[in-house]
Amino acid sequence: MKPSIGILVLLLSVAPVCHAKDKTCTAPEPVTDSKFRPGQIWRYKTRPGEEKSFFTILRIESLPKIGTIIHIRVDKIRLHNCTGGPEPENFQHMPFRLDAIERSATKIEKESSDIPDYKDGYDEWRNACGGVYTITVAEAVAVGEATFKKGIGCEPK
Repeated sequence: MKPSIGILVLLLSVAPVCHAKDKTCTAPEPVTDSKFRPGQIWRYKTRPGEEKSFFTILRIESLPKIGTIIHIRVDKIRLHNCTGGPEPENFQHMPFRLDAIERSATKIEKESSDIPDYKDGYDEWRNACGGVYTITVAEAVAVGEATFKKGIGCEPK
């Protein structure tokens, strides 16, 4: 079994929802959406070579300054490893603004499925007062790959 990237936390400057001094974050509120629901599996506009990739909706929340946040897991990706080591094939937790998911999703594969465990990644995101992706899922996977490569010492192309 290939390894996965547990979480990729980008501390984006999308909204000041964290008090840096005491790390008190605004708590997201659970919400529903008319199109997207936890447990759904979606196809999306992927990167070349990852056409079999899909995402699973894990959780839906809202923050006042951000709006609706869709938490997803992305599977069947390939993060190239220049060292010849393992190549992760999923991101276990990635938070997106609703409009980014709407720009990415192409076709629903399953209306409901078991929701994979994402607690560690979600908790890390919350404890870091993390931001959300406003770019497409494919663009976020590319950012994740660049971060992975930098972390293992690969030179950027």
